[in-house]
Amino acid sequence: MELLRTFAPGAFAYGLASWSWLGVHGKTPRFTTVFGDVFLESLEGWWFLDTIEGSLELRWSSAVEMYTELDSPDGRTDLLLEGLCREVLEAGMLPRADEVLAFSPHPALGGRLHADHVAPVRLELALRLTGEMHHQLRSAFDGTPSPLLLGHDGPSQPAPFAVSAWRENPGR
Repeated sequence: MELLRTFAPGAFAYGLASWSWLGVHGKTPRFTTVFGDVFLESLEGWWFLDTIEGSLELRWSSAVEMYTELDSPDGRTDLLLEGLCREVLEAGMLPRADEVLAFSPHPALGGRLHADHVAPVRLELALRLTGEMHHQLRSAFDGTPSPLLLGHDGPSQPAPFAVSAWRENPGR
């Protein structure tokens, strides 16, 4: 299984629309990891959209720096999740050309980084859902309005009790 995957610009456009709150505009998506993390290029350098953490980071000033890190043992382990890719392959799962592996449930919602918790999903859908999920999770913690996960344009729902309790007592 290739650890880096390329996709059509339209797939990126649809999927990354739900990440606009994080500042992906003005950056050109070039390729992804097997798990849908996106490498974006801009005049400043190369950015890494981590769909597990829900973060966007300017990580490399040049393609040479980026590929050097991706070719290193740490890069293959930490960024490309090579060990997990191996487990997924051993389990007989191989995403099609238009798919990435998505976590279910997602680690941000209590899921695990384990081969038993992944399934192939079309890139644009995987990006769209994780972007909306991370936006809602952040909105629940900071109180800003956010549409519901499946695109409802009404007011956001109040945070569930567990989130409210965490906000009041984060050390728990």
